[in-house]
Amino acid sequence: MKKNFLALLLMLTACSHPPQQPLSVVGQSETGVPALHSIHDAELRDLMDRMDNLMQERFMTETELDSERRKYAQRIANSAQELSKTVDAIIAKMPTLSLTPGEQTAFLALGNKLKQQDKQLYEQASQNQIDALGKTLHEIKTTCTACHALFRKTEG
Repeated sequence: MKKNFLALLLMLTACSHPPQQPLSVVGQSETGVPALHSIHDAELRDLMDRMDNLMQERFMTETELDSERRKYAQRIANSAQELSKTVDAIIAKMPTLSLTPGEQTAFLALGNKLKQQDKQLYEQASQNQIDALGKTLHEIKTTCTACHALFRKTEG
């Protein structure tokens, strides 16, 4: 019986699966899981460093943002000066327009309102009051739209 048991044991041992070999990376020797982790860890660190550098390039520092805001405000101030010249030219053309006395009063009122809003925009931009610019720009657009609705003739 011992012989049969020993033979059975040898047979089962011979038929069993060989122990699993650790995974290997192409071009790397079979060094086992801990070595694989360190290989991948280095690759991941390199990838994360590259992504971090890209993100840092994309975002400006507070000082850079302030500089860009000042440039933006200066461009708005310059545009406000141009708008002022345009409003003056539009008001100067009023005598050549065929407006009734009531329309002339409304035209001048809207023109003067636009000049005041433009002056306010220029001052806010010159003083770098970035948060106030949006509201003033909206008011200017509303004044322009009101004037256009009253005095622009649509064709057709």
